[in-house]
Amino acid sequence: MLAALLLAWALVDPQLDRAAVYPGGTVLRDNAGNVLRVTLGPGDVDCRPYYAASTNDWIVQALVASEDRRFFTHWGVDVPSVLRACFQNVTALRRISGASTITMQATRLIAPHPRTLPWKCVEAIRALKTELRHDKLWIVSQYLNRAPFGSNLVGVEAAANGWFGKRARDLGIGEAALLAGMVQSPTRFRPDRHLDRALKRRAYVLDRMLALGMIDAAQHAAANASRPEIRRGTRPFEEPFFCDWAMRRVVRARAGGDVGTALDADVQARARRAVAAASAGGLSAAAVVLRARTGEVLALACSDDYFSPDAGQVNVAIAPRPAGSTLKPFLVAAAMDRGLVTPDERLADVPKAYRGYNPQNFDAVHRGSVSAAEALVLSLNLPFVQLLQRLGVPRFGTVLRSLGFYNMNAADESFGLGMAIGNVHVSLLELVGAYGCLARGGTLLEPCALRCEVEARRDAPRPRLLSEGACWLVADILSGEERSAAALGHVADVRTSRFAWKTGTSAAYRDAWTVAWNPEYVVGVWCGHKSGRFGDTTVVGAQAAAPHAWELARSLYPADDGPWFSRPDEVEDCRVCAESGLPAAPECPAAKVGRRLRGRSSQAFCPVHRRGFDGEVEARRDAFVAAFSGADAKARALAIRRPEDGAAFRLVQGLGGQRIVCTVAGNVSDGRLWWFVDGRYAGETRGAQPFAWEPEAGAHRITCSTEEGVSDSVRVSVVTEP
Repeated sequence: MLAALLLAWALVDPQLDRAAVYPGGTVLRDNAGNVLRVTLGPGDVDCRPYYAASTNDWIVQALVASEDRRFFTHWGVDVPSVLRACFQNVTALRRISGASTITMQATRLIAPHPRTLPWKCVEAIRALKTELRHDKLWIVSQYLNRAPFGSNLVGVEAAANGWFGKRARDLGIGEAALLAGMVQSPTRFRPDRHLDRALKRRAYVLDRMLALGMIDAAQHAAANASRPEIRRGTRPFEEPFFCDWAMRRVVRARAGGDVGTALDADVQARARRAVAAASAGGLSAAAVVLRARTGEVLALACSDDYFSPDAGQVNVAIAPRPAGSTLKPFLVAAAMDRGLVTPDERLADVPKAYRGYNPQNFDAVHRGSVSAAEALVLSLNLPFVQLLQRLGVPRFGTVLRSLGFYNMNAADESFGLGMAIGNVHVSLLELVGAYGCLARGGTLLEPCALRCEVEARRDAPRPRLLSEGACWLVADILSGEERSAAALGHVADVRTSRFAWKTGTSAAYRDAWTVAWNPEYVVGVWCGHKSGRFGDTTVVGAQAAAPHAWELARSLYPADDGPWFSRPDEVEDCRVCAESGLPAAPECPAAKVGRRLRGRSSQAFCPVHRRGFDGEVEARRDAFVAAFSGADAKARALAIRRPEDGAAFRLVQGLGGQRIVCTVAGNVSDGRLWWFVDGRYAGETRGAQPFAWEPEAGAHRITCSTEEGVSDSVRVSVVTEP
């Protein structure tokens, strides 16, 4: 029992447990341990507490020689030195020496206390405890990482850099002796102010080293003859854009001290090269590389000079910009999960007005009917607006916020159906993090910069947002050799590791995006202008960003041996109607093999070739026929542009000649168009000629039909105003 109590007494000391707390700021390291940045601590102290002592280092030998020659043999208290100090102090009636060992001084630096005789006893006890708990090199490391060295320099690494512009391990004999001599009185022996005193103290330390056999006579003479070159070194300031973001994460995680990050120097160098190539034409650019499995950001690079007075410190990797078409993969994945669409289902690529919103395709071409997969590959706007209408704006808004798009501060209604084609503002870092969800098969994980963040969530449950099957289908649709050739701008030499990728271009061509992913990495590149002004050079995602994103992705696999996703069991083959892409009914004249999600995709048969059914099936057939009937895609592209669906009008009593002007959009040529109101014939026009209807109070349905029977309808309401 007594032995257990003594052991507990020796090993437990709350004050000594503060050994991990240093007086300095934060040291950021990359994933190989290289220092990226050192910040100042409280009171602007420069402390870099990452020196690991070695008996071969001159600073360790110089310190032991001058402060505690029996350091490696005593148990924390040097008894002969204590007896000598007591005799000297008593006979001289004043303090001549203190007999403090390096261990005792280290405990005082870890847990400061007054320098009185009672506290000296406490210090001795703590020194004994420390010797029981730690080895000698740990103790001397603690001392050298905490000792003041004049000016605002604390710790030998800061001192070596601050006075000689080098690392502690690279100090010469004379430099190490000078620093070891400073610990007795850092201000009195400052070499920049009191060089003669510092050299005299250095000579004493060198004499002690010679006497103890640490150096020979020649080394002693050379070190004494040398005159130190005092020059302040710069604090490490590598990868400023990444470190700025990482420091935000440090504050958020309440971390500090010596902090490891996920930055990979090799991947970061590749990202910098991609950014340099993307910004060669006067653009700004940014690149981010994420490890998909863990969410670690391995690289974050931005163009432009960080120290430029012209917005140099604007980190475009975390600045919000319009997303363009980069959100479409998430829309189609969410719709597939809810059984609203399959990759083979045909969607309407025809112009349509939505209560003040008039979307258009990027190329201004209307294809009439396209599969959902084709619409995603071609990045068509009109089918995706239709798809968002099926899914619902609030539901998609929830999906996007869950993915980590934190700049969506406004209500979903303010984004409206434009959410489908990118009126949401996102940052490149957020976007890459969101695509990480697709790469992980649908689980959520926020991008992180710090190793402590990775460790903290290693075993934490990961919420699922999308099914693995939907993520696989999206990746499969957006990958392949044809896609690779398109990204590279040529068809040769496209045999490379497989990546899925998606581009995006914001309104007015101000922002160009490309994100590529596979099971291991997510790579994102943004190109544009920091100002975001309309007058700047226009950019397109597929041209400005895609080649650089693709080259960066390819560079991660020099041997072209990257992995690809395994097909999930929930993705199954099925027979679909060759015309509609819906599950083939017995009446369908032709069928093909399609894909769907087991237990999620709709099992309802294709209604296009079925007749005589009431209710939902018949309504679905009518809707499909109205959108896609006719032999020619150009003929199918008909839509009433004005009035908009759901528009409301007011009639002013007593005012004659009031009309509602109806116009159409699409490839109607000069063909004849028939107009109907509430099912009754109302008039005829040709081509794009407007149709004027004299309204009546009430709710009405206006229909326009071509000679081929293609039609479109809108509903309006008319009220009489006194």
